[in-house]
Amino acid sequence: MTLLVAWTGIDSRGPASVYLAADSRVSWKQCGQFDHAIKTFATTQFPAIIGYCGDSLASLMLISQAIAVIDSMHNYNKIRLESFVDILVRLIVRNYSTYPIKLSAGSFTVIVCGKNKINSVGEFECYKITSTFNDFVKATLQLPEKSWPIIISGSGTSQFKKNYEKHQDEKNSNKSTSRDVFHAFYETISAGKNPEVGVIPQITRVIRKPNTNGTHCGIVINGQRYIAGQLVDRDIYPDNIQWFNENFEITNPHTKQRSLGAQPQPPFLC
Repeated sequence: MTLLVAWTGIDSRGPASVYLAADSRVSWKQCGQFDHAIKTFATTQFPAIIGYCGDSLASLMLISQAIAVIDSMHNYNKIRLESFVDILVRLIVRNYSTYPIKLSAGSFTVIVCGKNKINSVGEFECYKITSTFNDFVKATLQLPEKSWPIIISGSGTSQFKKNYEKHQDEKNSNKSTSRDVFHAFYETISAGKNPEVGVIPQITRVIRKPNTNGTHCGIVINGQRYIAGQLVDRDIYPDNIQWFNENFEITNPHTKQRSLGAQPQPPFLC
């Protein structure tokens, strides 16, 4: 299963970003587990990010295929996010209905967040899609007015909520910040209390700046670099994305230390 969390980052000018984070574990009960599964996606032609929980194998294949089709469109600059979501739903539902039922968990949830249009400044939206073999439900999610979770989903939900509630102590200087959501997320997946939720985080985001797309973020954990749950080897130099460490500090992917001039962040609560 999964822990999937979407949240907003808000500054003095309003909504500045929207994030989706997930763990990277897929488990098959007694058959074992795989800790490098991609669960978050970013479109190259549109300011949207996507994450899923539930039927992992079907979700991975169907979402990847739908994104490939959508990224090939030429009129993406005229599309609104809800139209993007409707196309995604159409492609997913069509193919899921033909998926072998014996291999499926029967349903999955997809979260889509992003900007209303590619040239918009802010104007973030978020949608939840619940799909089964025979039907789907699309819901518009309300965005909070402060840096706060938009939605928490997956088998790690209850533990995340407990950790995040603990973080709302008045003494917590991180309270109501984007990094505090990530702290609660990372605390949940790294604790090892739920065998269905793995220890490697993956993050995607959309920022307020106009004419920018969804992007993956790199993460440095325990001296290792990861993108979308995949270990990044030493000879690969991914410099065109934002990197964070486990404390949600901007990080240099080569030194694996907090970037020069980056704001240090108080550590997450234990």
